[in-house]
This record gives sequence, structure tokens and C-alpha cells, in this order.
Amino acid sequence: MPRAQDPTQSLLRWGIENAAPGSLAATAQQIKEGKRPDLNTDILKAMMGQSDAEKMRECLMVISGQWIDRDGNGEVKNNADITTADKYRAWEDLEMLVEDLDNANDLANMDMWRPIVSFLTDADDEVVKHACWVCGTAVQNNPKSQQAFLAQDPLPTVQSIVTSADASHETRAKAMYCLSSTLKHSEPAVQRFSELDGWKTLTQTLQDPSLKLRAKTAFLLSQLATQSSSPSALLSQLRSASTLSTLIDSLSPSTAVPTGPSGSQDAVDPDLRDKGLRFIANVVERTPAGSDLEGLNAEEKDKIRQVISEAEATSDWTPEDVGMAADEWDAFKRQLA
Repeated sequence: MPRAQDPTQSLLRWGIENAAPGSLAATAQQIKEGKRPDLNTDILKAMMGQSDAEKMRECLMVISGQWIDRDGNGEVKNNADITTADKYRAWEDLEMLVEDLDNANDLANMDMWRPIVSFLTDADDEVVKHACWVCGTAVQNNPKSQQAFLAQDPLPTVQSIVTSADASHETRAKAMYCLSSTLKHSEPAVQRFSELDGWKTLTQTLQDPSLKLRAKTAFLLSQLATQSSSPSALLSQLRSASTLSTLIDSLSPSTAVPTGPSGSQDAVDPDLRDKGLRFIANVVERTPAGSDLEGLNAEEKDKIRQVISEAEATSDWTPEDVGMAADEWDAFKRQLA
């Protein structure tokens, strides 16, 4: 559709760009004091700029199919003329906005969580990916937004995306990002995840054809092992769901589920191996030998020692790859003896 340019827009921009230093600040103060009723909303927006809350609301309007001239260039479209590119760009803008904790918390204040979560079941895989991305960014290290997100009970949907055969690798990776951001440092989220047999979901992702998804799963488990208030209980849950044995097996080329286009795997992905070993090190640290806490059993330790031998035999590998100093690595191995 041809662009309809409002001539007042260019004139307004010229006036703003060429205003005398300090004049806009003075006008802003007059507006604040209610002394400039002659300035309409459009002029105020151009002079003062939109708030992030307004930008977020407009992003959601475009995503939902309502045209907004977000660039302020006078372009006019009917709602039906909004393109998928317009919507994807609005998703990207919204994701950047919710990186700010205050903006993320405003999603609840503006009743935006419900419509955003509804897009997790959209028919467009790209939309689902963006929705997972926005949700994951908004709740990351943000207890208030985690709580608001959990109020929508999104975990069943997010888990289904992670293991979906219809979703793209990229979308499932973003769903795992969303899941990780939700579970980290949130006992209510972990509790709900357990109720949904979420550990079995992680058992599946540790066997996924995507090594990237396997590595993300190992990293999530490492984080959960560190934050758990009951590491023995967590270990028991992982054992019951076969998550623990699947993770250990995934770290050795002789026991890992094949991956790759040819269905074969010549060597273990270094990122997966190192994140998996970090998880095991965290478990050992939280359930030390000689304590009352139940830790790894003899069979599990045997398999882990084999993984360690394979890692140490790898050229250029060092304990630093697992985030450990040499003495910490030696102490870790002694715990497995």
C-alpha cells in the first residue's frame, strides 16, 4: 500500500531538530506544570517521546493485528494489511523492551501476560518462537515476573513445545530458554514442573537430535542442582524419571543416543560433556560422602569415572572447561572413588 505521509510530521521533526538549546526542556517543564494546553497528544509524543509502557502496548497491538504507526512516519495501513514481517518486528521490539526488569514487571500491570501466553499455541512456528523468547526474557532473574507468568499456568504448554516433533529446532531451543528462566530460583515453578512430570520432559530432551538442546538441558540441571533446597530429593526425582542415567549416558560416545544427520555420533559434543560434568560436580558437592544426604550410587559413579577418563584423554581439555581449578577437580574425583 502506498505510504501516506503527513506533512506536519516532517515540519514537526524539523522544528524539534532545530530548536534552540534548552527550549525543549523549558517547554517540557511548562507541560508538566499544565501551562501548555495548546499542545496536542501527537505533538507531545514527538517532543517528549513515548514511554516504554506505551511502546510495549503498541507492540502487542501490532502482534494482535491492529495497525499502529510506531515509526511516526505517517504510514497508514488497514488492520488487514499488517504483514507477518510487521508482527515479527513487533515481537523483536517487545523482547528488547522486557529485558528491563521494570518493563517486564509492567506486563502484569498492563494485563499483557494473558495475550502473550496465548501466542504459545499459535499455528505459526515463528510466532511461538518469539512468544517463548519474550516470556523467557521477561522472567529471567525476575521473581515478580516469574510469579505473574506462573499465574497463567504456562508450563504444560512450554513443556509440550520443548518436546514437540512439529516445532523447529530454533523454537524448541527458545522454549527451553523460557523453561530455564522460569525454573531458576523459583521453588513454586519447580514444584509445578514436578507435578507435571517435568523431569521426564528433560529425559526426552537429553535424547533429542539437537545437541544444542541436550546441552541446554544439562545446563538447566546444573543450575537446579545448585539452587535446590533438598539435593537428595532432587537426585531421587531425577533417578526415578531416568533423567540422571540418561544424562550420564549422554556424556560418553559409547552410550549416548545417536545424533546428527547420519544418525551417528563419532564423539561427544564438548559443550554437552562439560555442562554435564558440571552438573555432576554440583551434585557431588551438595551431597558429600560421609554426610546424611543420599548421593550417587556405585553404578552411577562407575559410569562417571569412565566419562572423566574420556574427557581427560581429550586433547587440550582441562578442568577449567568445567569451571574448576585443578585442585577442585582432584577433590571431585576423590569423592567418586
